[in-house]
Amino acid sequence: MVKKLATLDQRRIKFVRNLPIEIRARVLYEFLNKGTSNRNIEKAVDILNEEDGWQAWSVNHFYGFDARHKAKFPTLTIKKLKEKLIEFDDNDLEELHLGSTAQTVSPNITMNENDGKDIFRQIKTRQGQYKLRKKILKNYQSNCALCKISHPNLLITSHIKPWAESTQVERVDSHNCILLCKIHDALFENGFISFTDDFQVLYSTNFDFDSQGIHKNLTFREPIEYLPSPLFLKEHRQKHGYE
Repeated sequence: MVKKLATLDQRRIKFVRNLPIEIRARVLYEFLNKGTSNRNIEKAVDILNEEDGWQAWSVNHFYGFDARHKAKFPTLTIKKLKEKLIEFDDNDLEELHLGSTAQTVSPNITMNENDGKDIFRQIKTRQGQYKLRKKILKNYQSNCALCKISHPNLLITSHIKPWAESTQVERVDSHNCILLCKIHDALFENGFISFTDDFQVLYSTNFDFDSQGIHKNLTFREPIEYLPSPLFLKEHRQKHGYE
């Protein structure tokens, strides 16, 4: 299960990027380590103005953290935060926010009481997820593989082997993804449709396509480069009873 995270507009992104790394690290430390509220962080950090917590909130959300992460890292240090934040490309993070749609999510990860490895892995995972989406959009020429829908807000980077069941490598494997519109993604995710190894569309007998106004004459449009893996397609068929 994944949960959508709020995204920042250009004004708030610019605000965060103009803050020194030391200040960003202090804000994250107060929130992730001590569980300080965003409002109280603004009171404690002199460079921030008191905007009912919005400035501190912007820093936390720029890096992909929300209430689920509050006070979850009691051994995290400001020094470690400063060292690691320098490694991340702000341009990638900005593009993630500005280019994101309903598809942008934050993966659920196990929160361990460590020096912050989970935090930094989560940031890298979000970056990797967005880069994967860009690659898949290009691979399918920004069109659903089964219809003509092309609006980015209606397109999903659909994992053949579900995100929650995939390894870290499989989650960013282009051969484990198909670009689908929201309707066809839902059909695929629920196993109402699947694909043969040569990409013929299979239809479940447990779903009434006609009553839902969904045609059963779908044709898969092959991508430019990264074809869906037969291994993942077979797993999908087996999981949903096609073989």
